Amino acid sequence: MCTAINQYGEYHLFGRTLDLEHTYGESVVLSPRGFTLEFTDQHRLSSHHAIMGVACIRDGIPLYFDAVNEMGLCAAALNFPSSCVFHKRANGSVNVASFELVPFILAKCGDISEAIKILENINIIDISFSSELPSTPLHWIFADKNGAVTVESIADGVRIYQNTVGVLTNDPPFPYHMTNITHYMDLNPAPPKNNLCPTIDLKPYSRGMGALGLPGDASSASRFIRAVYAKYHTQKTHTKEQSISRFFHIMDTVSQPCGYALTDSGAPVSTVYTSCADTSSFTYYFTTYGCRRIYAVKPSLHALDDTEITSFEMHHKEDIEYLS
Repeated sequence: MCTAINQYGEYHLFGRTLDLEHTYGESVVLSPRGFTLEFTDQHRLSSHHAIMGVACIRDGIPLYFDAVNEMGLCAAALNFPSSCVFHKRANGSVNVASFELVPFILAKCGDISEAIKILENINIIDISFSSELPSTPLHWIFADKNGAVTVESIADGVRIYQNTVGVLTNDPPFPYHMTNITHYMDLNPAPPKNNLCPTIDLKPYSRGMGALGLPGDASSASRFIRAVYAKYHTQKTHTKEQSISRFFHIMDTVSQPCGYALTDSGAPVSTVYTSCADTSSFTYYFTTYGCRRIYAVKPSLHALDDTEITSFEMHHKEDIEYLS
């Protein structure tokens, strides 16, 4: 249960919620230009675009949940359990494991058009990172300031969809969400008009009634609609700080209080973290479930040229400022 949003305008921001019943010991990880990236079926990369995002580190390898590169290309992997199918190696295709796709594309590509050219020949192979970390069913959103695409590996191969709303949640497949969204075309933040019975003087009794019908449950389809609504119907801001604050408020509309949803085994799900990448300054902002303060990681120019990864702890203890 996750939601990702690509927000472009005066400032290009990209982020996601990670909604899980547990954590993986994740941290904000910088893979600098000189850090060697190894791939199962592709040549290693000893020089590439710097990458930063949230990852869990296993055997010295960052496994990214979401990330941004120094050129402004972003990516996020979201759970896709019912529809995802990974495949065997295929001759003539670029064979990449699911856990490698985010760093592979961000390391090599500077924008969404370059990413699409590689993704069009991608074959996502059914390889686990380890016995403790089996292959996870995922789909992806790749985005920059000019647009976004959704990438899904299903039974008949990899499909790439233009994501014109810049939002992704989970199953069902992306075409369903773009059909389902038409059911909510009439939602509006303005007071509703009386189209039901014009001969009667009907008036709204509350603000916000133009959005009656906006779904409030935790399902992926409902979160998709809420994210689109909040993205397109929140007040534009002027400064970068205001824009970042606005982005986190938008993400609040799809965040999960612990226990708001349960897994099949009854485990409570919560929003482990919420992220916001500012691509213009290569800065990664985040909050965690336990701490609502916004933290930021902005690497120095020197750090971008390093050869080893750097990780930054994600704080989970609430930071409260007492005024009295």
